[in-house]
Amino acid sequence: MLAFAALGCGKREARHEVHVTDSTRAHDLTPSDTLLRTSPSHPTAPQVGKSDSLINAIAPKVRAWAAMWGKAAPGFVPESLFFAGSAPALRKGYIQPLKNIYPPTEEGPTFKVLGADSPDGRYKLVFDWYQHIGEDSGEIEIGEEADSAPLLLDFQRGISNHFEGCGTPCGYHWGVWLSPTSFVLAGWVEGDAAGKWKQGKITIYSIGDSTATTYVTRFVPLEAYARYRDAWGDWVSTRYRALVKSGELDPTP
Repeated sequence: MLAFAALGCGKREARHEVHVTDSTRAHDLTPSDTLLRTSPSHPTAPQVGKSDSLINAIAPKVRAWAAMWGKAAPGFVPESLFFAGSAPALRKGYIQPLKNIYPPTEEGPTFKVLGADSPDGRYKLVFDWYQHIGEDSGEIEIGEEADSAPLLLDFQRGISNHFEGCGTPCGYHWGVWLSPTSFVLAGWVEGDAAGKWKQGKITIYSIGDSTATTYVTRFVPLEAYARYRDAWGDWVSTRYRALVKSGELDPTP
C-alpha cells in the first residue's frame, strides 16, 4: 500500500504533458510506427518508460487492461503510455441519494461485472452503468448506449456520484482500486470524426485530493481496436461466468 501513498500527494516528479501534431513526418517514425503515418494526431512527448513512479507503481494492478490493449497494439505495456495531464476531478458530478441508484433493479449484472468495491468496502466503482450485460441462450450479451458514464457509490455518506461521462467519442471499460481512496478507470477515446482511429486512455483518481491523472496510448486503426474490443468482451464474459459460478450473480432476470 505504501507504493500508492503518493496518489494523494501533490509532490510528484515533473512530467511532460503530451502534445500532438496534425501530421506525422515519416523520418520521425520507427519501423513499428508505420501504421501511424495517417493517424489524425500522434503523441510527440516521450513514453513514460521507467521514469514515471506513478505508472510503475500501479503497473501490476492494471495488467488485465494492458493485456487487452495489447491485442490492438502488440507489445504494449503500461510503460508505453504518454502522460496527458492532471486536473481536478470528482467535484462537479451529478450527485443524488444512493437509494435512487442502489441496489440496482434491472442492471444488477452490470453493477457486478463492471463494478469493483474499495478495499475497505466504503465505495463501489461502476465502470460504466450505461452498459447492459445479460445472458440469452447461454450467450453473454453486452449492449451499450451511445453515452458512457461511471458511478462512484459512497455507502458511508449514502450518495451516488455520476462524476464523468461522454457520448460516442469515448467509453469506459475497466477499473480497479489501488487503495481505499484511489482507483483507476480505463477505456478508449475517438481519434477522428470518421471513427477510423482509437486511443487507449487510463486515468488515476484520488478521492483524497479530488484529482485525476491521465495517460494515453498511441492511436491505433479501427481494425486493431476491434481486437481490443473483442478481448474486452471475452473479459466481460469470463467475469460474468465466474460470478455466476461463485453464486455472487444470479443469471435469472
